[in-house]
Amino acid sequence: MRAEMWRLYRHLVFGGVVIVLSCYVVMAFTQARFSASRVEQLLCVDTEISSVLLLSGISQQLPESQFNWTLQLTEPLSISTISSLISQKKWLKFPDNSYQLTFEHSGQSVLMGRAYQHDKFFKFESLLQRFLLSDQMSYQDKKSLIENMPCLSVEYISSKSPSVLTGVALVHGAYGEYGFLWEDEEADGAVYLSIVHEENISLTFTVVIIVFVGMLVMLILIWRELVSLDFKRKTFESITRQIARGRSGLPKGIPDSNGTLKELAYSFDSMSSHIQRLLKVQREMINAISHELRTPIARLRFGLEVMKDEVDDDVAKSIEALEGDVEELNTLVDEVLTYGKLEGGSLELNFKELSISQLVDGILRHNHLLLQHLSVDVDINEADIVLADEHHLSRALQNLILNAAKYAASKISITFSHDSERWQLDIEDDGPGIAFEDRDKVFIPFQRLDNSRTRASGGYGLGLAIVQRIAFWHGGAVLIDASESGGAKFSLIWSRNQHQNTLS
Repeated sequence: MRAEMWRLYRHLVFGGVVIVLSCYVVMAFTQARFSASRVEQLLCVDTEISSVLLLSGISQQLPESQFNWTLQLTEPLSISTISSLISQKKWLKFPDNSYQLTFEHSGQSVLMGRAYQHDKFFKFESLLQRFLLSDQMSYQDKKSLIENMPCLSVEYISSKSPSVLTGVALVHGAYGEYGFLWEDEEADGAVYLSIVHEENISLTFTVVIIVFVGMLVMLILIWRELVSLDFKRKTFESITRQIARGRSGLPKGIPDSNGTLKELAYSFDSMSSHIQRLLKVQREMINAISHELRTPIARLRFGLEVMKDEVDDDVAKSIEALEGDVEELNTLVDEVLTYGKLEGGSLELNFKELSISQLVDGILRHNHLLLQHLSVDVDINEADIVLADEHHLSRALQNLILNAAKYAASKISITFSHDSERWQLDIEDDGPGIAFEDRDKVFIPFQRLDNSRTRASGGYGLGLAIVQRIAFWHGGAVLIDASESGGAKFSLIWSRNQHQNTLS
């Protein structure tokens, strides 16, 4: 996981650096554009006031202007003509950041100016004084001209100005602007003149957008890494579940960039394969020993049968006891072989429809000698039909019934129930019961409980283990609970929907 964590850390660092650099570049670019736009606005105001002074004949030279003007007129122009020329002026910007301005009248250039921006100081107050305080133009003409200047904002206010032309500063939140108050003798109020500001995108808004885009890119990169990690986690969980179910070998193409998960998965697979080999060797050894025991058991049985005819009655009784031990040993071999088939997966089940009532009745009749001292209550409808392997279901039911008979004091109850998903057969006794902490132990092969499973009670500790495996092959389980009569209650449950016609 170290490589994935380092990649996430790298994305965070890289994203942070990109955001900082992007903000710096955008702020520098925006500031440069804002400065250039501001200069152009100031030059525009300079141009409009200077052109009015020159074209109206008020002034012939303007040292306060940023432009070097060339006037090609012999007589002043009318106020309406000057207003028209101001709105039709032609700008030209050169690569060296210098500007050229041209005013044309009747197809001929009447005024031309060139600004090189060597002087950073704009002297609007001097230009406005020349224009607004001139006696060569009436108040109405001045008012008409300033209203037709696109780069100059005009606002009429009622407050009085301390002088004819006063410079003022206005503050709007975090921004401010500088303007002039002009009050003519013929006017009723003052006029506020300021530079028209272009609608530029807010610098704060631009920075917020850059930060948002950078964070979005970071989140996308981190999300991709997290999705990749989650996909690897799910794949690894799937592989471990397959190994837990006994699958040997790993699927190809395990997604893992640095090999950590793949190496861990192969380690689990190697461990699982080793355990499977050990279990396989153990099962083969047990099966082989069980098969090999059949021959000497058969010889012992035959030899004891022959000896019974050649000895007296006292010795014959001992031989009969030995025959019982041999039969017990033979039964143990059969149990071991049966459990080995159920556990090893070499069993083939053939499902078919069965009458559960007839199956239970057959088991009870076959074992009537072992059950004759008990009262057996059967609550099964004769019309109940189940789907199961007849031989192995009968073996499981017989083991449960005989197990209940060993510990029952007086009676056994057998009850069948079902719903849309499962069948269930409950077998209860009135014996000593099984402690809660010991209920899982009874299904362990060759396991005997101290309080109930003793050598005197018989059995080898395989009967319930076989029942559990048969239930598993039928898609079910065996549950243990306390009986209402005080003993144990075994519930054999198997599925109505998960069976197969043949299962191997």
